[in-house]
Amino acid sequence: MGLLDRYYAVIDTLPDHMFLFSESGRYLDVYGGDENKTGFDCKPFIGKYLHDVMPHHLADDFLSLIRTAIHLQETQIIKYKFDEDEMIELPNHVMVPKEIWFEGTIKYLPIIEQGERVALWIAKNITRQHYLELELKTLSEIDELTGILNRRSFSNILKTHVQDYQHGAKPFSLILYDIDLFKRVNDTLGHTTGDEVIQHVVDVFRSELDPEVSFGRIGGEEFAILLPEQDIHDAYEFAEKLRQRLEKSPCETELYEIEVTVSMGVTQVHEKDLDTLALISRADKAMYQAKKEGRNKTCKYSSLSEREYAELDQHHWFKKK
Repeated sequence: MGLLDRYYAVIDTLPDHMFLFSESGRYLDVYGGDENKTGFDCKPFIGKYLHDVMPHHLADDFLSLIRTAIHLQETQIIKYKFDEDEMIELPNHVMVPKEIWFEGTIKYLPIIEQGERVALWIAKNITRQHYLELELKTLSEIDELTGILNRRSFSNILKTHVQDYQHGAKPFSLILYDIDLFKRVNDTLGHTTGDEVIQHVVDVFRSELDPEVSFGRIGGEEFAILLPEQDIHDAYEFAEKLRQRLEKSPCETELYEIEVTVSMGVTQVHEKDLDTLALISRADKAMYQAKKEGRNKTCKYSSLSEREYAELDQHHWFKKK
């Protein structure tokens, strides 16, 4: 085997596809791709243009990256996918995959081909990595028991809403609630039954929530709901609807029928809310008021909420700084 033949044999077995593109988006050459799992080596693309083999909006984006890499002589990196609706033109014998994710690295090459400058595009199949990252992201954001947002991810969303409100976004409201006498369930019926009660409450409420509503578990039996573009009065009415729906929906387990209620506190974002602390505090005080008034109740934050909560200062084992 001659030196040139050996050279091409080596680069054609490289795991990633390598494309040589002209500045006008023409495929000049194709190498490698042994592990990209497309079932197609892409060599038939040679001589064609990007707009010949893929949807035009993708071709426009790709061509822009190629020209940027050439013009600036700086490496460009992009993460992109091909799916059933936006797949490159594959031959009839190749099964069209549902979705493939790639990381593209585009580098300027100091050569001229048929009067045009040239870029190298290295396409690495990152489908497995992409879905692993999604799984890890989900695990970091979702409460394992209930499948809703965990404390950290809900707090981040709430923080973003407060910041957006300070920059002119519409008001929003916050509902905090916890399950009444939940410790009694755990102590009497066991933690497994307690988990079933928590899941039941989440399922009842989630069935009433629109997709744009953020719903999070922020403590053991404490939860939060963010209602975009709703004032405190609308939020109160909605919270009451949830509370009444749960009151009429006992939790059915294999061994028990358990009556479950919640105490709910409602507040609205204020102009002085520069962070989430005061907002959460107001909702928490309203929730505490609901408990003080007998549980299974919804309270809007008010001056009464402050007075009820102030009684906590009378405990001997802690004091405010």
